[in-house]
Amino acid sequence: MCRDPVKLQELTQQILETPVGSLFCQNITTKSTTVVPMNNSTRNIEDDRDESYLIARESGELVEYLLRGYNRNISPLTLCGVRSTGDVNPNEPSVLLETMMDIMDRFHKEGEMYQRLRRDTLDYNDTAGMASRLSSTISEDSVGSGRRSIISISGNNDDLDDNLNGKSGDSFTSFVQDKLEVDTQDQQQQQQKFVNGNEDDFALPGVTTNMYDTILDSMACATKFSLDNEQNNLTATNNRKETYLQLLEPNDLYRVAGAAWKAHDLNNQHSNNKIDSGDHHFFPSTVPTMVTYNATLRGVGNLCSAATNERNYDEEQRDFFVDQGLAYGFGVYNHLTHNNHGLPKRNAASVIYLLQIVKSCIPPSRTRGNITVALWHQASMEGLVTPKLIQAIHELHHDNCNGPEFDVFLRSLEKCATPSQPNKKPIITPQRFARFAKKYSHSKFY
Repeated sequence: MCRDPVKLQELTQQILETPVGSLFCQNITTKSTTVVPMNNSTRNIEDDRDESYLIARESGELVEYLLRGYNRNISPLTLCGVRSTGDVNPNEPSVLLETMMDIMDRFHKEGEMYQRLRRDTLDYNDTAGMASRLSSTISEDSVGSGRRSIISISGNNDDLDDNLNGKSGDSFTSFVQDKLEVDTQDQQQQQQKFVNGNEDDFALPGVTTNMYDTILDSMACATKFSLDNEQNNLTATNNRKETYLQLLEPNDLYRVAGAAWKAHDLNNQHSNNKIDSGDHHFFPSTVPTMVTYNATLRGVGNLCSAATNERNYDEEQRDFFVDQGLAYGFGVYNHLTHNNHGLPKRNAASVIYLLQIVKSCIPPSRTRGNITVALWHQASMEGLVTPKLIQAIHELHHDNCNGPEFDVFLRSLEKCATPSQPNKKPIITPQRFARFAKKYSHSKFY
C-alpha cells in the first residue's frame, strides 16, 4: 500500500489527469484481430481475456496500490487500517472515499475504452475476412457458371477497396448478403452475438475483486466512523448532505458488489468447466471473496443504523433506508448462500452483519426473534458459532420484547459459551457448533 501521503496524492493526480486510453489501451495486440476462416477455427475468448488483463496488469496494480493507501487512512477498522495517533477530521473519510471512487471510475473508463477499441477492431477484421472469403468463393463459382466475379461487379480493385472501407452505397452490401451461404451466415451471427450486442465477451480489463473489496470495506468503515462521530458530536449532523459519505445509500454498496459479481460471471461465461462436478477453475482475478459479501452487509447495516438513530432524518427517509436495507441486505445474503464461487455459504461475520441490519430495520417483535432463531440454527448446524455471534444476539434482544419462547432461547445461549479458565476466551459447547468457525473466517473483521 502507499504509505506516503505526498506520493499518494501525486500518483492519484497523475492517474486522474491521464487522458482516457493512455494507461494501457495503446498496447492492444489481441489475437482476435487475426482473420481466420470461419469453417476452420474461431477466436478464443479466454485467450483474449487473459491477454487483456496481462496488458492492464501494471496499471491495475498501481490502482490497487493507491486504493489500499486510502483504505489505510479512512479508519483503524479497515483491512489496511492503522491506529490513529491524533484526532481525525470528521470529513476526511468522506473525502478519501470520494477520491477512491474517482480513481475507480477513471480505471473503469480505461477498460471501457479498451473494450470499445477491441469491438471496432473485431468488426473491421471480421468484415475484411468475410469479404476475402467471399471473393474467393465467387471467383471459383464464376469459372464454371459464367457468372461475373466480384471484381467485375464492383468495377475494379479500387472500387472494391472503397467498398470494404464503407465508402460506397448499399449495392456491395446487398450483393454480399445475397451470396453468403445460410450456414456461414448463421455462424457469423453467432460469433458476433457479444461483439455487436450490448454484452462484452469478458469483464473490463484490469478491474479486479481486490479493488471492489477495498472500496466496499472503505464504505463500510467510513460509514461506521461517521456514525460514531455524529453520535459524539450532535452538531455534525446539522449539514448532513454536504459530504460524499453522507449521501450514500444501501443501493450504492449493492451496486459495487453487483459489479464484482458481474465481472466474475462475464470472465467465466465461456469457460468449459463442469461446475456440478466440483471442478472450479475460475478466472482468479475476479473471483468474489467473503469480503465482497460481508463488507456489503456491514456497510448496509451501518447506513440503516445511522438512518434510524439520527434525529435529522424524517420519517420518509427512515422508511426508505429501512426498505432498501432489508431488500439489499437479504439480497446479498441470499446471493452468498446460492453462488458457485467456491466459497463457504456463510461465516459467523455474515450472520452478525445481517443481524445488525435486522436490528436497525425491524423493531422488537416476534418477527425479529424468529429471524434470529433461524439464523442461529443455520450457524450452529454449519459449525460457525463464535462468542461474538452469541454476544451480538444478546445485544440485539437486550430489551426482551420478542415473546416468552424467545426468552427461553436466550437463556439456552448462556450455556453455549462457558469460559474454560479465568481471563481466557470462552469455549463454545457443544463443540460441533463451532468446528468450522475458525476455518471459514476470512480475515480481520470478516
